[in-house]
Amino acid sequence: MPDQEFIPVEICCSNYNIELNFIRSLEEYGLISISYRESVAFIQKEDVPQLEQFSRMYYELNINVEGIDALRNLLDKIRKLQDEKEALRARLRIYE
Repeated sequence: MPDQEFIPVEICCSNYNIELNFIRSLEEYGLISISYRESVAFIQKEDVPQLEQFSRMYYELNINVEGIDALRNLLDKIRKLQDEKEALRARLRIYE
């Protein structure tokens, strides 16, 4: 596990001013994944933008973790539908 791909969870907590329990709750719901090395918890760098988004939902909008999970699922479905719409639109351009 190269260090540049992972960030210690404690650093994320202090940098983003979030609670460790919040990150653990996100992990329990499968919203982020935490890796452990020598009893230190790490988050993948690629998960940091989502962590930022989830923390804004939680702290600024007062959305609980269950709501965050539901919103993420809805946003994923919207993205898939948009991708499908664009693919169909591209196929229709052939006939124009």
